[in-house]
Amino acid sequence: MSRTGRLVIVGVVVLVLALGGGFLLFVNRTSDSPPPAALDPAPTTTAGEAAASEGDGATSPDGTWQVSDDGSSFVGYRVKEQLTFLSSPNEAVGRSTAVTGTMEVAGDTVSAARIEADLTQLASDESRRDNAIRQRGLESERYPTAILELAEPIRLASAPVEGEQVRGEGKGRLTVHGVTRDVDLDLQGRWNGDSIQVVGQLPVRMTDFEIEPPRFGPVVSIEDSLNVDFNLVFERS
Repeated sequence: MSRTGRLVIVGVVVLVLALGGGFLLFVNRTSDSPPPAALDPAPTTTAGEAAASEGDGATSPDGTWQVSDDGSSFVGYRVKEQLTFLSSPNEAVGRSTAVTGTMEVAGDTVSAARIEADLTQLASDESRRDNAIRQRGLESERYPTAILELAEPIRLASAPVEGEQVRGEGKGRLTVHGVTRDVDLDLQGRWNGDSIQVVGQLPVRMTDFEIEPPRFGPVVSIEDSLNVDFNLVFERS
């Protein structure tokens, strides 16, 4: 075999190994998705701490709360995508911690809430995916803000008790990609004295918001259905 022929074969082998390594890296980075948003474990409180809390006058969560700016809150997506080199769908997860908003609580009712998320800050474990949705599909560079607000007050299953989980169902309005749709809310929350954590998964269809699922690189298809995943930590306003 000529020297030129050997160089061509070597070049092809190097290219195949490089592409294979890139695919392997992609698989490793997307196969270990973070779990859906869930309430943190209930805090343990000693008798002395409980007495101190009562002395502070924090007897109920009534009032106005705002999303904490400590970076613990996030809004994101969870969607199935089919990769060329995998036999079963891969779960893609992207999240933005650039979240603001307020919530008003009165007794066993969440009377109002409005949450905004900066979608240009959505980040997953694959930069190619993040870049694709900024310009195509979600088009977050053109429509940077997602808004979720209550369409009506939510009546909780019971009035919040410090440290105990509560559940609430109701109606909301979600604005994404410049389109607003009514959505069903199923939320879990816990009041921890100086904070309230609220989590949920909101099933939606991209096409309902005039979003065409983007394709990029080894992604051959993306399911229309996805979950809007959120974890919100509030502090008193």
